[in-house]
Amino acid sequence: MTGCCDDGLATGPRDLRERLRVIAVKGESLVVAADRASACAACAEAKGCGTKVLVSMSRTDLMTIDRPPGLSVVAGDEVEVAISGNSLLAGVGLAYLLPAVAFVVALSGATGAGLSDGASALVALIVLVLSFLPVIFVERQARLTRALQVLDVIPGGCR
Repeated sequence: MTGCCDDGLATGPRDLRERLRVIAVKGESLVVAADRASACAACAEAKGCGTKVLVSMSRTDLMTIDRPPGLSVVAGDEVEVAISGNSLLAGVGLAYLLPAVAFVVALSGATGAGLSDGASALVALIVLVLSFLPVIFVERQARLTRALQVLDVIPGGCR
């Protein structure tokens, strides 16, 4: 892996695949609807889970992904997209692991340096906020959505 979210084609057994509905085709990109908790449909605990209810009340997120050259797709179709497991793990590590580790290290370092509890907490909170900057940078560069690759088109109706 050469960096977050750019480790090549998603064709291996560890890839994650999902079907997304095409909302619009804009030149060389596709606007697709992405449900945040699509795993809820297959979960055995779905009937008793509050997360499914909360997600069903929220709006569907729209995401723009690259359209491969020559791909014939129209609004209403579904596309099967994939992301390599390494790209996903890099993104998850950046979003979840880095802030947690940064917070613990900052709090431990401030406490070890002899700062009071309040000052240590303040230092740790500042470091926590700053640890989200790489996530914001990756999101602004759209590196994670570029890692999504369209594998197949499933027609959505009459063409």
